[in-house]
Parts: sequence; structure tokens; C-alpha cells
Amino acid sequence: MLTLVSALVSVTAAYHSPLVSPFASRTGVRDARPLTMAIESDVGKATSLEEEFESVKAASQVATALAEALPTAADQQASKLRRGDRIRGAWRSARSVVGLGGAVKEAALELVEDSCDVDEPEVCTDENRFKAAVGELRSLIWKTLRSFIGRSSDEELAQLESSDMESGWQQRGKSSAFKRTTEVWSFLARAGLRVLKARKAKGGPEAVSAAKTAAAEFIRDGLFTLGPTFVKLGQVISTRTDVVEKEYINVLKDLQDNVPGFGGDRAVAIIEKELGKPIDEIFDTFDKEPIAAASLGQVHRATYKGKPVAIKVQRAGLKELFDTDLKNLKVLVKLLDKFDPKSDGADRSYSDIYDESAKLLYEEIDYTLEGRNGARFAASLKEAGLDYIKVPNVIWEATNERVLTMEFVESFKLTDIQRVEAEGLDTKVLASRVADSFLTQILKTGYFHCDPHPGNLCVNTQGQLVFYDCGMMNELSPSVAKGFKEACFAIFGGGPFITQIQLDAAGKRLVDALELMGVLAKGADRLSVEKLARYFIRTFKDVQIGKAASNIKTTLGADLQALTEQQVFRFPSTFTFIFRAFASVDGIGKGLSPQDFDIPKMAQPFIEELTEDDAPKTELGKFASRFGAATGLNVQDIDIGDAAHLG
Repeated sequence: MLTLVSALVSVTAAYHSPLVSPFASRTGVRDARPLTMAIESDVGKATSLEEEFESVKAASQVATALAEALPTAADQQASKLRRGDRIRGAWRSARSVVGLGGAVKEAALELVEDSCDVDEPEVCTDENRFKAAVGELRSLIWKTLRSFIGRSSDEELAQLESSDMESGWQQRGKSSAFKRTTEVWSFLARAGLRVLKARKAKGGPEAVSAAKTAAAEFIRDGLFTLGPTFVKLGQVISTRTDVVEKEYINVLKDLQDNVPGFGGDRAVAIIEKELGKPIDEIFDTFDKEPIAAASLGQVHRATYKGKPVAIKVQRAGLKELFDTDLKNLKVLVKLLDKFDPKSDGADRSYSDIYDESAKLLYEEIDYTLEGRNGARFAASLKEAGLDYIKVPNVIWEATNERVLTMEFVESFKLTDIQRVEAEGLDTKVLASRVADSFLTQILKTGYFHCDPHPGNLCVNTQGQLVFYDCGMMNELSPSVAKGFKEACFAIFGGGPFITQIQLDAAGKRLVDALELMGVLAKGADRLSVEKLARYFIRTFKDVQIGKAASNIKTTLGADLQALTEQQVFRFPSTFTFIFRAFASVDGIGKGLSPQDFDIPKMAQPFIEELTEDDAPKTELGKFASRFGAATGLNVQDIDIGDAAHLG
């Protein structure tokens, strides 16, 4: 190792000699000395063989590339340029390593110290145990990050022991914080490795798809084993069709339904503890067999004061489990924010998505909040004129944070097409209601259900849509709500036929909307973004009239590459839940009416209604609006008062 570092220093010194400098200036590799010094420093600071190996490997890449760049009599200009590219590539790889070892060590220290504060103080008081714990975690975190940032490993990690799922979940709720932390990072490391290997699988499309499916099955089983927090995480991932490949989506959908329940006697014990009375003093009857089970709890039938009710009982120990699991995920997202190359041009903030998800998860285990959410949700849709929506009423005197008692509403899944048709319900009408309810939430009320999967969005025999589980709700901020409407006006407004002047105006309006919503990063090149917006709108209009869309790379060329490199787009965390809700609703709607369900088309009446609401009321205002549509000028920039004096 010392020989290699010495060679690196020697090559770096040679690189700065008069002989090498002319080549360096032509290939744009002026930063070699500080970079190689940083790598050498990182090697010196390494505290494990794994870290040392990675740092030395990066140093070796740079040293080799620099050595090969030394000019000889046989070098040709083309060969030199290719070598210059290799040098720059090696440096990009090296930059992802420099500083990573320190960040991983800090993360491991933070997690172990937190575990000491929770329930294992002896780990921190015993120096040997403390070092061993930090070393174990550092190794697991390192392996996880290497997989996420695309670095392979020849080491296959040991499998977690399988166990009966329900009893396994109970045991995990009782395990120490450090043991749980180790288990979480062990799984994350193995999952990342499986995803990376699937991504690099050889063979045709079928072989690659099979490798991804196998990786997805491994992840699904691991999430089930880890319990409620990670089942919930998998449910979120399974709806992200915008960023997750179809093989993972198809397998992780199992997490929506196939969740184990817990025993009826355990449910009774939880209810009696929470409500402070024997079960038979609270309910007339209680069925110990659950009618539904989810990641956070399960539902039982009962009767209360002669009326049928549904009782939602929360799993024991969720708060403590969330505290530990989310702390680990917080560390992961902080590291990903720091080291994710974001090569797709999206200025992602994993921390923002985590913060919003964690907030909603904690809210979801407060059943009193869920009850209030449901009442507000039902009232908002009723006020919007949707009289076909049903949300179960809460029985407040038999409800607290961990037990929720509601009226029993008989229903069945919208995905059960045979049952829908047997009840004589019109699938097209139901599909239309599904779309209208979603669009009303997003475009009118701004208060929406984040998790309308087939178990939470059902139908009764009267054709009413029944929404369950209002624990995970979200509300659009005023700026996002206004920006979302403006974006819809820009994209959907005006019908499929559009002039170039109108297209220019629509493109500008769409970019203004992106800025308002916080999607466009500060300092972004507006001209390039507006060009992309015009392409998107034109493509959407062309598809509406059956015209083939032009190739985006051919149309935008360098502008697209520049936008990707500048990372001009960042999506606020709220959009994670909009995408999730959209994916669920889209799947349900297309199952009911495969030929006719098209949310963009169904949105047109909403856009027209909103446009009419925002339309100017005076004759002068109407003229200014028509003038703006015809010329592409922003009518908001016209001083109507001054214009009135011009006549």
C-alpha cells in the first residue's frame, strides 16, 4: 500500500513537470495534484481494510491514468484525447470515494451512541464493545452505500434467519435498539447488492428482467421479515411507477394485501388496556377473527349499543419500532443526499421525502387524528358536490390513539370486477367516479388521500365509493395548489390544436407554474426549460390527435443534456404522495374501464371549469385575456388602468 501511494506521489510530481504540463492543458486535467493529495489523505485516515482498499483503488486508477498520459514519441492526438477522457472518468470515480469513509464512520458513531441512550448504556461504557459495535455498523453502512452508488462487491452477505412472520414481528418490537439497527443495515446492504447485481446482469431482456424480479422477491421477503415500518416503506415504493422499474413494482404489490395479522386474544388485551375496561363492558359482541390486516394494525367486527361496528386495533410497540427504524433511514437518506450523483438531472432531496414520510407515518399511528382526518375528508368532498363518497363515521367514546371504533360499512374491492358486475354496477360509471374523486381532491379541495390502494378505496352495493384509512392524508400548500392549477391550464387548456404563439405562451406559463411549486431550481436556465416545456406540451397535443411524437433527443439536443447536467428539477416531498395516489387511482380505473380510463382527458372538464372561475369578469379584462392568448403576452403584465386611458 505504501509503495502504491509513493508511486502516486511520484507520478503526480512528474505530472507537474514541464514535460507533462502541455498535455495537461490540452486535456483539461489541471486538478490532479489536489485530488491525488486528497485521496492519499483519505487512505491515511482509513480505519478498516474495506475503506483502505477502496481509497487505494481510486488512487491507483488516477496514478495509472496519469502514467499512461505521459507523452511518448508514438502518441497520436486522438489517442491523447481518449486518455484524457479516461483520466477525467477516473477522477469522477475517485471523487465519489474521497470523504465517504469519514461520513460512514460518523454515521456509525451516531447510531451506536443513540442506541446507548435508548437501552444499551453498557455498549458505550465498554470501550471494546463500543469499537466492535461501530466497526460492525460501519461495515454494513459501507456495503449499503457502495451498492446504491453503483460499486460492486464480491462478498455475499449472510442471510437473516427466517422466522414465523407474526411472532418475528413481535420479537423485533422487543429487541434492543442496537440489535435492530444492525438487522436493518444488514438487510439494506444485502438489498442494495441484489439490486446492483440485477442491474449488471448479462443476457437478453428476459434474463435481465428475471434477475430484477429475483432481486425484487428478495427485497419483498426482507421487508416482510423486518416488520411494519418496512412493509409501509415497500407499499410506498410499490406505487412509485415514475421512478421504480416494473419488475420491482409487480413484486412489491404483494405488500399491499398479504400482511399477517396477530391473534384475537392479543387484540382483546390491547383494547382492554387502551380503553381501560373488560371487552364485554365496552362492546355487545366482539369477533376475535380479524376481517382485515395491514402493516400497522388489523380490523375486527363487533357490535356497539346494538349497531355493527369495525374496530381497528394497532400493533403493539409501533412507536418504539418507528423511533429506531426511522433513525436508521434518516442516516441513509443523509448519506444518499451527499453522495448520489443525480445523473438523471433531478435535484432530488431524499431528506425532504424522508421528513414528509416520517411525519405522515407518526400521524398514521394516532387513530384520533385519523378519525378527525376522515371527518374533514368527507366534508370537503361533500362540499365539492360528490354525494357518492362514503367515509365511515367514528364512535368517539370507544376510540383513542391505538383503538379506532367506526360504523361498519359493507363494501368490496373495485378490483373485484366479477363482484362489481354481479351487483349490477356500471364499471364505466365507477371508473369516472374514481377519476373525479381524485381530480377533485387535487384540483379543488387540495386535501387528498395519500394511500387509495384497492384495500382503502372500495365500493358498496349502492355504487358509493368507500374510503377507508384516513391516517395518511396530505394538503397542498397554497403555492403548490396554485402552481398545480396553472400547470394544468398550460398543458390541458385550449384543446388539442395550438398555434406557435399559443405554444410559446403555454410553455412560459408552465415554467412559471414549476417555479411557483418549487419544482424548478434557483438559477435554472429558463430558456432551455421553456424549450423543454414547449416540447412536452406539443407532444401531449399531438398524441391527443393521434400524431406521433418527435424524438426528444433530436428535438432538444444540447438543451436536454444541459438541463440534465444542471439538475434543474427538484420535486417537493408532497409530489411523492401525489404520484403515489395517482398510480393507485390509475390502476383501479384502468381495471374498471381499460379502454376509456384516461385521467388527462377526464381532467379537461375540471380545467375548463377552473378556467371559467379564473376568467376576467369585465369586458376590458376579457379583451386583455383574448389579446394575451393571441399574442403570447402575459396579460398580468398589462396595466389595465393605463390601457383604459389609451382610448
